[in-house]
Amino acid sequence: MMGRIFLCWSMLLLLLAGEIVATQSGLDRMICALAVLMVLIIVIGFMKIFQAPSLAIIFAVAGLFWLGVLLMLGSLDSFTRTSFFTSGLPVSHWPWQSV
Repeated sequence: MMGRIFLCWSMLLLLLAGEIVATQSGLDRMICALAVLMVLIIVIGFMKIFQAPSLAIIFAVAGLFWLGVLLMLGSLDSFTRTSFFTSGLPVSHWPWQSV
């Protein structure tokens, strides 16, 4: 029992070190692949999802679905933000502000 937990923990630490190296190198796809591996280690190693009842598997899949929905909604802000050009005057010189 503790050996499995220690093995999963050490694998997560190694993958974290790999993510740090990939971040410094600018390898975006490698970061995503390592993150997916981390999730799989947590789901298979810690949660033992294949030995769980079917209701637990349904809730795990539903949690991943809603996590995806939240990540997509959170990324909408940066994808839909536009730049608005201003007059170039400092904020203190805008007409609606009192001097």
